Amino acid sequence: MIEVLWHGRGGQGAFTAARLLGAAASLADGRHALAFPAFGPERRGAPIRAFTKMADEPVGNRSAIAKADYVVYLDDTLLGEGWDGELKPGGMVLVNSTRTFDDERIVALDADGISSAVLDRPIPNTVFLGALAALCDRVSIEDVEEAIRQYMPAKLHEKNLAIARKAMEAVGHRPEQAQLPICHPERAQRVEGSSASATESAPTEPRRPDAHIPTLRTGALDPEKFARSTCFEAGYLTVKNAGWRNMRPVIDAASCTGCLQCYLLCPDGTVFKVGEPAAEGAPVAIDYDFCKGCGVCAKACRFGSITMIPESEADAQPPCHPERSTEGAKSKDPARRQPADQGTQRQESEADAR
Repeated sequence: MIEVLWHGRGGQGAFTAARLLGAAASLADGRHALAFPAFGPERRGAPIRAFTKMADEPVGNRSAIAKADYVVYLDDTLLGEGWDGELKPGGMVLVNSTRTFDDERIVALDADGISSAVLDRPIPNTVFLGALAALCDRVSIEDVEEAIRQYMPAKLHEKNLAIARKAMEAVGHRPEQAQLPICHPERAQRVEGSSASATESAPTEPRRPDAHIPTLRTGALDPEKFARSTCFEAGYLTVKNAGWRNMRPVIDAASCTGCLQCYLLCPDGTVFKVGEPAAEGAPVAIDYDFCKGCGVCAKACRFGSITMIPESEADAQPPCHPERSTEGAKSKDPARRQPADQGTQRQESEADAR
């Protein structure tokens, strides 16, 4: 697997570039790719990251990239101390900069200048697609051009195709290119001036360990842990992380009709179905260990059965659900979710609510 880590700022098109690279790398049969972003504050200029994973098999690991074959900086102000900690052995950094760097692993490219010459404004993302086409054996310039044609609006094709070509030529004609490290032997064929001896001595990529599904590491609700672990490791939560909630949803079992809209729309999957509800219990319940108090479930409930209350009042409320039932959560059988003796009560409650 070849992994690319993108660093940029909101508005520079880092995720667009990650997607286009993934598309270019998966055009051929038997080639697969995955691209996804990681946003911080959602505003223009805020630092963001994006990831592209390319392999010969379907990519199932959706966790963030910690160490990459290529690390791309669309803004050179993001290239700070410790940058090499994100780089695999033999990897390289591509940075949008006019500066010169002493480290041979850093390739500086005036992406703002190249894009401004064509677009009349600095949008550096597609510049690095052309650069990667020159350096990475996974994608050719033809693949990049086809991805641009398929995934960008037609009015943007001509100029972005020109940018990608210019970037590839700029990287291919760098006088110091012969000294660049080679991460994979095949990359030498893409870079003009690469020596045969460098190709022969290139290290082989170590085999990555098999992926596994992380499990809950601790039952404690510790801010020191949950503040740094939301959606780490393939999208799974590994510690309880509801500590910042100041409002919590409470279900009124008497008026709940079991429509399951709250269950379907909860963004964190904390609303779950109860396999065998008590006589006066609701058919759904809430896992407060992971509920963020966003209120989506309360807004989705058409019958007003879910109320948001302050956490300060939560202790005075009776428990609204039993312990989570794994069997019930997996059950798709409406008969198990709604015993016959409760069906009439729920229909009457629905009629009253209307």
